[in-house]
Amino acid sequence: MTNLSVVVITRNRLDKLMRCLDSVKKTLNGCQIIVVDNGSNDGTGDYLKARRNIESVILPTNLGVAGARNIGIKKASKDYLMFLDDDAWIDRLDLVAIESYFQNNPNVCIIAPRILNPNGTIQESMRSFPTFAALFWRGTKLYKLFPNVSWYRKYIVQDLSTIKEVDWAIGACQIIRRRLFDKLGPLDEKYFFGYEDTDFCYRAKQVGYSTVFWPDSIVYHDYARISSKGLNKQLFRHCISIGRFFLKN
Repeated sequence: MTNLSVVVITRNRLDKLMRCLDSVKKTLNGCQIIVVDNGSNDGTGDYLKARRNIESVILPTNLGVAGARNIGIKKASKDYLMFLDDDAWIDRLDLVAIESYFQNNPNVCIIAPRILNPNGTIQESMRSFPTFAALFWRGTKLYKLFPNVSWYRKYIVQDLSTIKEVDWAIGACQIIRRRLFDKLGPLDEKYFFGYEDTDFCYRAKQVGYSTVFWPDSIVYHDYARISSKGLNKQLFRHCISIGRFFLKN
C-alpha cells in the first residue's frame, strides 16, 4: 500500500527509532514516512536530517504524545495513516488485505494488528473501555492473583484468534482512515502521556465508527509498563490522563 503515511514520534531513543524505521523500510515499500522528534538531545535530530526518504519535524521541546502526533497528522498526505511507536517494529503487515477490508467495511476506521512482546508472547493491546474497577485491579496488580474476576476479564480482550471489533487498541500501532480526523478533529492534546488512543477510539465509536483487531499482521513492541518503574513523572502524567478520560467521557 503506497497510499499510507506512517507517523512515528520519538524522544531520546535513537537506537530503537533506527530499528523501527528499518522495519518500515523492509515491509512498507513506498509509503510516506514522517518522524516527529519530541525534543531529543541524543543526536536523533542530526540522524533524521541526514535521511532523505524521511519527512522529519524537529521540535525544541516535548509536546507529549498527542501534540507530536497531531503535527505528524498535518503532514500526512495519504488516505490511510499509521501510528507506530518508536520502540515497536513491524514483522509483517498485509496492507493489501487491510485496505480491502477498509473499502468493504465503511464503518471501520481503525485497524490494529496483533502486538507481541520481544520474547514472542502476546501483549495485552486490545481492551474494552476502562472502568474504575478494572483499572484498580490492574494498577494494584491484583489481576496477577485473581485474573478471572469478571470485570477484569471483560476489560482485557481474551480471544485474539480472529478479526473482531474491539472498543480500543493501544496506539503502539494503529492504521486509521485519514478522513476520520476530518470528522473527529485531532487527538486531544490535553492528554500529555497516555489515553489519547483510548479517547480517540471512544470518540470514533460515539459517532458510529469501529476499531477492529487484525490478528494476521504482527508488530513487536518493546514496552515496559511505567508502573514497574515505581513513582516517576511518566506515571504521574499517565494517572492524570486516566482522570481526564473519566471526567471527559
